[in-house]
Amino acid sequence: MKYITARVRPEKVFHGYDKDNQIITSQLPNKEFVEKVIRIDRILSFTENYIFIECPHETVQTWEYEGSLEDIKSRLRDADLLIK
Repeated sequence: MKYITARVRPEKVFHGYDKDNQIITSQLPNKEFVEKVIRIDRILSFTENYIFIECPHETVQTWEYEGSLEDIKSRLRDADLLIK
């Protein structure tokens, strides 16, 4: 298994959709940034501000991270985990 470290704070949980096909979310308490070691295969995507993480119970969380998308891409590229 491969891992990446990042300083993150939880932002939101995506629970799925309701009967009207509207997304169901809940806001996570805004906490301080903490360093986490994240298993790569849990990561769904990165945006300029957030990491989308696959979580238990068929939920997805967004975590805000410190740094830039270019920093993340460079780290993934250096580990041969990013297709050019």
